[in-house]
Amino acid sequence: MVYSLGSKPTLGHYAQQKTLDGDVSKIEVADKTPDAGFDANTASTYPAHQGRPIQPKHVFTKVEWQESGPVPDVGTVCGLLVVSDRFREIVDKFEPGVHQFLPVEYVDGHGAVLAKRYIFVACNRIDSVDRAHTTMVLFKGMRWTPANDLVGWKPEEIPPGFDVKAKPKLVFSNAQIGGRHAWSDMFLIYGPNLSDALGAALEVEHFTGISLQKEEAV
Repeated sequence: MVYSLGSKPTLGHYAQQKTLDGDVSKIEVADKTPDAGFDANTASTYPAHQGRPIQPKHVFTKVEWQESGPVPDVGTVCGLLVVSDRFREIVDKFEPGVHQFLPVEYVDGHGAVLAKRYIFVACNRIDSVDRAHTTMVLFKGMRWTPANDLVGWKPEEIPPGFDVKAKPKLVFSNAQIGGRHAWSDMFLIYGPNLSDALGAALEVEHFTGISLQKEEAV
């Protein structure tokens, strides 16, 4: 089994918040070396989903929390996943020194610190999807895409004999994942994903705001 990691609202709505420094539009991965997955241009669009560290120069360090409810343990700010210190400790226990955690403070409207968190970037970049059981198309060799999305747009990218009516399904490969515990797949634009062991360890903590979706793996 594999987990997909994300966040969800804890207040019945998406929280009102704003960054007080940095410029998320300028955040880039530190290593733009081309490989079989997304190229450098795509890496600047999805910097935290590349499985590579990001350059901290333009990363925000303060977020104004504009809600009366508490800051959740896990949240998302401008597309970047923000996690608690306890979350960081658990991830580091499984893979010490592998992943990137950049400190960020949540403050109120007067600048008083409400909570300290970390931007989390999984720093394993791998091809983790099983080819034999996945019912999606690896579009242009770069991105897993439902065949239905290509029928009226790029039908030539659908392999001969591919069942376009099959329900799109991603299946991960335990062999390709190996012993890794947190990673971003080089052919997916979302992430990160977690091993069964790490996902279970986070699940028992009952972190507020966390979303852990179980995914099939063979």
